[in-house]
Amino acid sequence: MFIYKRHMQSGKSTISVLAVIVIFFIAMAIGWYVYKDNILQQQQYQLKPEILNLSPEQPDWIKGDVLATVFADQKLEEHYLTDRKIASQLRDAFLLHPCISAVTRVAKKPDGVDITLEYRTPVAMVVVKLDNRTWLYPVDNQAVVLPPREFSADDVGGYLRITHDYVPPAGQVGDGWGDEKLVKVAQIAGMLSKAPWQEMGLYNLELTQSPESNESVLYILMKDVPGFRILWGSLPGDESPDELAAPDKLSRLVEFYLENETLVVGTEPLEIDLRPEARIEVTPLIKVKENSVE
Repeated sequence: MFIYKRHMQSGKSTISVLAVIVIFFIAMAIGWYVYKDNILQQQQYQLKPEILNLSPEQPDWIKGDVLATVFADQKLEEHYLTDRKIASQLRDAFLLHPCISAVTRVAKKPDGVDITLEYRTPVAMVVVKLDNRTWLYPVDNQAVVLPPREFSADDVGGYLRITHDYVPPAGQVGDGWGDEKLVKVAQIAGMLSKAPWQEMGLYNLELTQSPESNESVLYILMKDVPGFRILWGSLPGDESPDELAAPDKLSRLVEFYLENETLVVGTEPLEIDLRPEARIEVTPLIKVKENSVE
C-alpha cells in the first residue's frame, strides 16, 4: 500500500512538472506574439546606410550619392533588417532611382544587406525647344530620361546630340521618353557610343521625314564640317529588304573611317550612304538634291 501511494505521488509530481513546462512555453509563445514587433524593431535591427553594401561602385557620371539619395527619399530608416519582406522592399526602393535600370541581387546577412545594381548609361542629349530656349535632356539607350542635374556644362560636350521634333518628354525623369522613334534613335546612339565617334567627328543624329516616302530617315551630321552628312537611313527594325541592318551599318562606317583615316574624303559637300548592301556610296550633296528633285 505504501509503495502504491509513493507511485501515485510520483505520477502527480511528474504531471505537475509537465503542466508547468507546457504553461511556460504557452506563455512564451503568447509573449512573443504580443511583443515580437517591439523585440524585432530594436535599434540594432534598424536599417542604416552603413549596413547596405552596394556593388558595383556607382559610375563617375552620377554626381550624387545613390545610397544616400535612396535612403532619404524612400525613408529606409523606417525599415528593419528583421522584416521578412526587407529584400523586396529594398529592391523596389532602389528601382525608383532614375539612374538604376535593375536590381539583380539582394542578399540579407546577419549584419547587413548586399545589393547588386545595374546602372543606366547616358548615350546622348536630346535637343528640346521650349519657351524660346534650347534644352538638353540626357537619355540612355532606351530613351529613359536621366537626371539633368548630374551633368555639368562641360559634361554635355561628351555626348551625341539627338534632334527629332524638339518636343519635351512625355514623362518625368526616370521614365521613358514616350516616343518609339526616339527610342530607336537612342539605340543607335548607344551603338555609336561604343565606336570612336568623337574621333570621327560625329555630333548630331537628326531624324527627319522623307518627302518622297513620308518615312523616317536618320542622318548623322558632323559639328565642324557643314555640308557633310551620313545617310544612316531607316531606324532599327524598319529597314527595307535591300538595306543593311543597324550593326552592319555601324561596322561599315567604322571600317570606312579607319581605311581613310577620315570621313571627309572630298572638298565638296558630300553624303555617305550606309544603306546599300554592296558598299558605301559617296555622293556630292548637289547631285543628291538634284536626284531628289527629279
